[in-house]
Amino acid sequence: MEESGRAVRGQEGSLWKSDGPQDMPVIQRANGEIGRMSHRFEVPKILQYLKEREKKEGGFSFAPDLYPDIEDTYYSIRIFQMLRARVNRGKTANYLKGIDWGEVGFPRAIYMLVYLHLSLNIDFPPPLTDLLKRDWARFQTLDAQYFSDEVQKLLNGTPYPLQPLSHFQFDPKDNLQTLRKKVSILLNHGMDFDRQEIIKWVQRCQNGDGGFGFYPETTSYMENTYCALEILSNLHSFPMELELCRKYILGCQTKSGGFGRAPSSFPFIESTFHAVMGLFLLEKMGGEEV
Repeated sequence: MEESGRAVRGQEGSLWKSDGPQDMPVIQRANGEIGRMSHRFEVPKILQYLKEREKKEGGFSFAPDLYPDIEDTYYSIRIFQMLRARVNRGKTANYLKGIDWGEVGFPRAIYMLVYLHLSLNIDFPPPLTDLLKRDWARFQTLDAQYFSDEVQKLLNGTPYPLQPLSHFQFDPKDNLQTLRKKVSILLNHGMDFDRQEIIKWVQRCQNGDGGFGFYPETTSYMENTYCALEILSNLHSFPMELELCRKYILGCQTKSGGFGRAPSSFPFIESTFHAVMGLFLLEKMGGEEV
């Protein structure tokens, strides 16, 4: 899950891009909050987990014996940035040089590659420049509109006009991952919608373990918990059981340092990103007295 922001700022030669309107203030407060949260989860173990999954030639993969991929590289760089850790720019740049552009075509991958090139201050290669000339929003799908918006925000551009609004209105049959994108699109384009209806529905997705399911009364998973927190933060709200949500996230950290989709599950780099960002979002919501 990629996650975006309303503004981009330079920091020590890098772009600090967010995945939702909430991320920029979260990142700006990161130094103090990392210190306050250090007793909550083990930052050195998270960084070690990532470093063990960085390939000699650059790029990252959730399994040490697999080839690097775009998604794990994107999420790893995002985590390093959130935790104010140094990124090995040379190795990541080397990985990006080897991208097989013939295999790149979906807006999600293009967004991640734009982010990586910008954040590491690397010029766009011609194939990426060509891909950016396309108007994906014309396909009138949720992902196409969402990632089109996110790329335009990275480039400080103007989002393409919103396709028929009915595609992006809240539907109780939505899951949290779909709703996260819909809310982002509606906010990006300044559209009116029933915020309280969405807030109440999202809050109902929280379970007794503190995590969130795809829908109300479904099993908790890390990706849903992250989506719920981003939606609630964007709408200036919070979970009904905020401290229990924090405990759920922390309970998903494994001995390796990475986080799983649920307690006692295998760690993934994407889940680790969701967990770290989720903890920052909870801090922003004021869930811990310090």
